[in-house]
Amino acid sequence: MTEYIIAAYNILHEKQINDIGANIGLFIALMVLGVGYSYLGLKFNGYLNKFMVFWVFASTMIVVIAMPVMAETHPSARWVFTEFQNTTGWQNSGLTFLLGMLQAGWSLIGYENGAHIAEGTLNASKTGPKGVLCSVVLAIIQAIVICIATLFSIQDIEELQSSSFPVATLFLRATNPNVAAFLLSIIAISQFGCLCNVIVATGQLMWAMARDGCIPNHQFWYKLHGKRQIPLRIFILVAIISIILVIPILASSVYWSALMSTSVICANVAYGLPCVCRLIWARDIPKGPFNLGKYSMLINMIAVAWIAFFSVVLCIPTVNPVSPETMNWSCLMIGVVLLFALAFWYISGRKHYKGPMQTVNDKEETIKEAQK
Repeated sequence: MTEYIIAAYNILHEKQINDIGANIGLFIALMVLGVGYSYLGLKFNGYLNKFMVFWVFASTMIVVIAMPVMAETHPSARWVFTEFQNTTGWQNSGLTFLLGMLQAGWSLIGYENGAHIAEGTLNASKTGPKGVLCSVVLAIIQAIVICIATLFSIQDIEELQSSSFPVATLFLRATNPNVAAFLLSIIAISQFGCLCNVIVATGQLMWAMARDGCIPNHQFWYKLHGKRQIPLRIFILVAIISIILVIPILASSVYWSALMSTSVICANVAYGLPCVCRLIWARDIPKGPFNLGKYSMLINMIAVAWIAFFSVVLCIPTVNPVSPETMNWSCLMIGVVLLFALAFWYISGRKHYKGPMQTVNDKEETIKEAQK
C-alpha cells in the first residue's frame, strides 16, 4: 500500500521519493491509523465493510475499463491467452509456471479474516464459513477480470519486467499521469480498508488465543477496554509485531522477498492444519452446523496435497543462477518460525492451553471475565 501512495505522489511531482525509509515511516503511520480504526469496534467495522464492498467493486470496474479504453495499443488475443515467456533462467517451463504462482498465492490468502471477526459474534459457526466461501468466489471472479484487462492494456512487456514498480508503470503507459495517480490512489484506499480488517481479524484471533491461555501473559492481553469491549492491548501488540517484522527491510531488500514468500507459505500451512486434523481424527471431531457433507474428506485430502506441494514450490528460488541476493530464504525463515513455535509450546503453551473456550454467544462469562 505504501508503494501505491508513494508512486502516485512521484507521478504527479518532479521531486521523487525513492527512500525505503519513507515506505517504513508511512507504513508505521498507517498501522497507527489502523489501530485507531480497530478501536471503534465491530459495529463500525460493519459500516466500513459495507462501504468497502461498494468501493472495491467500483474501483475494480474503473480500473478494468479505464486501462483498455485509454491504452493506445492492445496485444492480440492470441498473445494474451497463449503467449508464455520465461525470463527466470530456469529451462523447465513447467517449473517456471509453478514459480509464477507466488503472486497468485497472494490472492488466495486472507479470505479467512471474516471467520476470525465472526468468532466473537452470534452464529459464528455458520457466518464464518459462509464468509470464507463468499470471499473465495468473489476473489476468483475479480482476479480473472483484472488479469484479462491488465494483459490487454500492456504497452511494453519488457519495460514492465524491468520496472521497480510494474503496477505504476502499467497505469502510466496505458493512461496518463493524472489517471494513473488516480488509479493508484483508489487501489491504495482499498488496501487501507484491507489493512484495517486484517488488524481487526488478527486482533480477534490473538484475543481468542489469550482467552484460551495460549499466549504469554494471556490475562494481560485478554483485557477489554471501554464500553465497546475492545481488545485494545491486542491491537497495539499486532501493530508492534508488524512494525518489528518490517523494519529489517531497511538493511536488506532480500529480507522483504523472503518475508513475502514466508507469509504465503505460513498462511497456507495454517489453512492446511485443520484439514490434516480432520483427516487424522475424523471420528473424534464432530461436524459443525456448516459442513461439506460426503465431500468433506475428499476436499480435505485435495487441500492438504495441494498445500504441501505449493509450499515446496514457493521455497524454490525464482531466478537462476542463484546468488545470495536471488536466493529464496523463505525455507530458512519458516524453519525459524517452526523452531520458535515448538519451543514455545513445550516451554509454556502446553502448560496453559487446555483447548478453545466457548464463543461469547454461548458463554457470556467470557466477556465478563475479560472486563475485570
